[in-house]
Amino acid sequence: MASRKKNKSKPRVYVELTVYWGNDDVDSTIKLSRRRWKQIREGASYSQSSSAWYEGSRFSVDWHFCEGEVSIYGEDAMECVVGLPVSSLVVNINNPEENDDGL
Repeated sequence: MASRKKNKSKPRVYVELTVYWGNDDVDSTIKLSRRRWKQIREGASYSQSSSAWYEGSRFSVDWHFCEGEVSIYGEDAMECVVGLPVSSLVVNINNPEENDDGL
């Protein structure tokens, strides 16, 4: 029986978006595909649930993108961020193939 080579899939490149609010005391981060991020920058609507952190405590938030802006709502309909331009987000593109540690 011939042995099969397993194809290793390439690590996915993703975009990590972070926003801070409340005197920079609270933050939340989500991960998206590059394709989704491009669509959002072009004005597409998209929603994603995530967590936010405040003084070491975690709580649930929902990110909502529409027409180039993001709004984030917390528990009990708390308005965390409303109508922030997506250009104001902290953007980190994670590309595992560009790893400088020699692996």
